[in-house]
Amino acid sequence: MNNIFYEIPNDWYSEFNNNFMPNMNNDMGNMNMMNMPNVNNTNNMNNNDLATPKVALDRGNLFNDSYDPYRNYKYRELKANNKKEEMLLDILRHNFVLTEINLYLDVNPNNSKMINLFNMYLSNKKRIVDEYEKNFGPLTLDGLNVTDNNWNWNNSPWPWEGSK
Repeated sequence: MNNIFYEIPNDWYSEFNNNFMPNMNNDMGNMNMMNMPNVNNTNNMNNNDLATPKVALDRGNLFNDSYDPYRNYKYRELKANNKKEEMLLDILRHNFVLTEINLYLDVNPNNSKMINLFNMYLSNKKRIVDEYEKNFGPLTLDGLNVTDNNWNWNNSPWPWEGSK
């Protein structure tokens, strides 16, 4: 019976690693080509490096220096029709920004400016959710106020049902 396995030359691995794999020993190595925001100097990020929550959600990217539109493509701006939709859109914008900052902090965990920014957006989101729930009912079970053995989760219209 013939042996179907063969030995791969050692230089193949080094060729593969040099051309395709990032060098994890130097700040992300070849992945700097991906235009990641301030990978090497993370605490010098300023407000010009970040889009507003509105622009970030509309275009799908929080970081100005890593947004590269396709040709002359203009992203569609999301618009609300009433106060309820406006608040839901604002919550969605904050969730998007929090997710983007979370991903950034996964790579740059010691960036105190981004940690402070994350905490600010989280606080703002909580405030907006509280105001929404006060005016339009709970968004999640956390916002539910169960009193007098009354399960009021289904009493108000669901966010996708619109105003009644």
